[in-house]
Amino acid sequence: MFSSIRHAITRASLRRPANVRTLTDSVASDALQHAAPNAGEANILSALSSSQRPAVASTSSSIARPAASSTDTANIHIPPAEDPLLHLFTSCVMKHGKRQEATRVTAKMLLHLHAFTKAPPLPIFREAIAKASPLLRCRQFKRAAKQYVFPMPLNERQRARQAIKWILDSSDKKGGKHLPERVAREVIAVIKGDSEVIKKKVDVHKLAVLHRGNVLRPPRVPKSNRA
Repeated sequence: MFSSIRHAITRASLRRPANVRTLTDSVASDALQHAAPNAGEANILSALSSSQRPAVASTSSSIARPAASSTDTANIHIPPAEDPLLHLFTSCVMKHGKRQEATRVTAKMLLHLHAFTKAPPLPIFREAIAKASPLLRCRQFKRAAKQYVFPMPLNERQRARQAIKWILDSSDKKGGKHLPERVAREVIAVIKGDSEVIKKKVDVHKLAVLHRGNVLRPPRVPKSNRA
């Protein structure tokens, strides 16, 4: 009887460490099983992210290359059709109400500017108008056999109109069969400072400075000379 009890106790004592070991092993295996999928997912995500990054870069570079080539080939830079300065220039060129012909002259003038300079024509035209635009004009009239000069400031539209008028008058004196080509050459001459338009502007400013006293106390203008 005692021997059977001893055998049962020894069996129970031997079984407890085995059960503990199996539990720990099972917990460790479960932890590994839970960690392994996460590690696998992390590896898969890292692989996907690393594989996707070059793909995005390659697609962006492949898309950017044709855009760069297209911008390199297209260097004409067509100006807008409703630009205020071009509209004013077309109005100054127009004769007898023929707006369509004046629009063609404006377009050909811009085309000649682009052909001569290999640059966008509208900024060049704007720069020429800005250089040729006077700040004021001098009204001259006689009173009692005396010549009076009265400087008057101009707004932005009047300045641009006067500059366009001077450029057209100076282009008519130069050789050339077609008006757009003559105007384009005159615009380039204005930017270089070799045009008569710059001399006219300087003369007007000198005359205004000479008679600047009439600005504070303007003389009485006779009715026949009032504009």
